[in-house]
Amino acid sequence: MNIKQVGYFVAVFETKSFTAAAHQRNVTVQAISKSISELEQFFNVQLFERGNSGVKPTQAGRSFYAKARLAVEAYREVENFDPSGCDLTVSSASGPQTMPELSIGLCAPALDNEDKLYKGLSALIMRSVSVRVKFCTVHPGVAQQQLEEGGLDALLTVGTYEHTNDDCEQLGTLPTGIVVAADHPLGKRPFVTVADLSSYPVGQSAAFDSFNNSIFWQYKSSGVLGETRVIDSPAQFGSFLVAERGFFLNAILPVPGQIASGFEIVPIVGEGALTVPVCLVSLKDENPKPITS
Repeated sequence: MNIKQVGYFVAVFETKSFTAAAHQRNVTVQAISKSISELEQFFNVQLFERGNSGVKPTQAGRSFYAKARLAVEAYREVENFDPSGCDLTVSSASGPQTMPELSIGLCAPALDNEDKLYKGLSALIMRSVSVRVKFCTVHPGVAQQQLEEGGLDALLTVGTYEHTNDDCEQLGTLPTGIVVAADHPLGKRPFVTVADLSSYPVGQSAAFDSFNNSIFWQYKSSGVLGETRVIDSPAQFGSFLVAERGFFLNAILPVPGQIASGFEIVPIVGEGALTVPVCLVSLKDENPKPITS
């Protein structure tokens, strides 16, 4: 088994077709079919049911996908390793390259197509200021330390963040939604309501939902959530969504690239639907002045 075979498996699972997966990966259908067969021989289990209308994952295939997707994402991160520690620097449309630079830590899980997300966030920040923004995805466990040690100029949080050393400036609010597997019963709906939330288990991130007043806690305090599952590691993320039919609460950002392939984000609308503040967090008396417009 190798990472290429695992990548082909993920492509077949997400496209539901050997042909579409081959087109996505720019290889032959025979190469895809051979890799899937080799994986099935390796595990001695059938991963897909083949039919005239395409392929359908077996229970074993669904369970394997939860781990395979993480493996492919981890390998992609290794391939794209940036020794500077930050992922993207975006300059405003006007202004010389000598303009000031800000390093902002985004306190959110790693996402597919992060470059598009960072560009969108940078555009929001740089509407009327001349500044270069360097975004890093930062884990909550080290976010405050990096801020205090000067590794980051500011943090960007979805939900308010309170710390005695910091100021939290609200930049605006975002609507909220749920993240589900693409084949989840709610995944193809144009929207869900608050009444739908108690019908399926909701994930609570051990890391991110203990960091600030997140979307999870805002809905939890409203008493509209059902069974809660604490997710301790990234390895549990896919399994919870795919195998257990769970969901996570998430902000709906006005930029592409906000959610991983194979999953959907469905907006929450109607009575009781909440918006969540987006906050720029900086050390007291050290607010990054170029952000203020």
